[in-house]
Amino acid sequence: MNTQPQLRLEFLGAEPLARALSDTGAPHLPQSQLADHYAVGNDALRRALEGKIDHLLSALEPQLLPARVPWSGVRADVLALDMAFVEHPAQPFDLAWVEIQAFTSMLPTFHTVHQAQRRLHGQGERWLPHDALPHETSWIDHMRQWVAPHAATVLIEDRPRARASWPDLEAARHWWQVDVLDWREVVPVHGHLWNPVTARHYTHVWNRLIFSDLAVFDRSHARATFLAANQLSWHSHPAWYDGIHKGSLADVPLAAHEACHWVEDSPLCADQWADADRWVAKSVGGHSGSGLLLAPTPAELAALPGPRQWIVQNKFRQVPIGQHPVTGRALFGEIRCMLGLQPGRKPWVMAWILRCSTDGIATLSGRQTAPGEGMTLLYFDSAGASA
Repeated sequence: MNTQPQLRLEFLGAEPLARALSDTGAPHLPQSQLADHYAVGNDALRRALEGKIDHLLSALEPQLLPARVPWSGVRADVLALDMAFVEHPAQPFDLAWVEIQAFTSMLPTFHTVHQAQRRLHGQGERWLPHDALPHETSWIDHMRQWVAPHAATVLIEDRPRARASWPDLEAARHWWQVDVLDWREVVPVHGHLWNPVTARHYTHVWNRLIFSDLAVFDRSHARATFLAANQLSWHSHPAWYDGIHKGSLADVPLAAHEACHWVEDSPLCADQWADADRWVAKSVGGHSGSGLLLAPTPAELAALPGPRQWIVQNKFRQVPIGQHPVTGRALFGEIRCMLGLQPGRKPWVMAWILRCSTDGIATLSGRQTAPGEGMTLLYFDSAGASA
């Protein structure tokens, strides 16, 4: 058994993957967002990932308490955790935190890709891109108890059909038979939500609405709507999303190569940012590539607003995790762990997602066109054998 974390990429090919995706019978996914590989990690990599996640959860424990947000139905139920493969002096790579968020819109797309890749990669059923499930329980049914526990579930977003994430939301309709609505299409009635057009009541919300993305008037209107619907149950509550964000990493003690700091912290800005090239700056409310300064100048850093609106993070150097067999270009990777938090049980991994790129900048929203780039899945042998 290899004691060092290892990862290997297995080539699928764009055309076979396209056929396998079609065979799933699920809604169309833009294949330009999908990598033509899948990845297999060994047991040492899984232990390294789990160790970093355990440390993060321990440090964030005070922020995961429901009492910190005065809103009925709020609880910590999901974390989206991103790590990059970076240089290590004695091992093939180290892991570095990139960001932390709190939503699950990628899960339906994850399942579609998993169904397609299972048709192609030829591994046995014990090879899973998520934690093991209870015996004779499907991933769809296991997730249904959480994201869509009954028929009166609605997935809420702001103008969902106009978003790049629409394929994710359409896949949610396919796999879990939920309605997908703009938040303006529902009104509060007797503590629940009502759609006047379809005459449907909803008692559970699978949320993808981000209050901080809305204009000031819309934000006030949306908050009033959902505060009035005070009998709802939630998956990924909007207040929970706004409470855990990129800035949360600045409150966690991290190794030097991945450490984050609030931009207004005096030890960093006292020298007028003479070493500005050390840092990447990130807005607390940024996502999908927004609110990101990869090469900030001293003047830009000095002008960033505060308090607790922007963080800076040490730049790190990513290492290639593979090479594309057709183009020969090096591929870099970031792992997104979709972590489920439920009362009375250990946190469980809903999805191990690998985002591949040729330039070390991974995004799930930007359309990738180079072979090998985009989203794929990271598999582990659930029986414990190393890769």
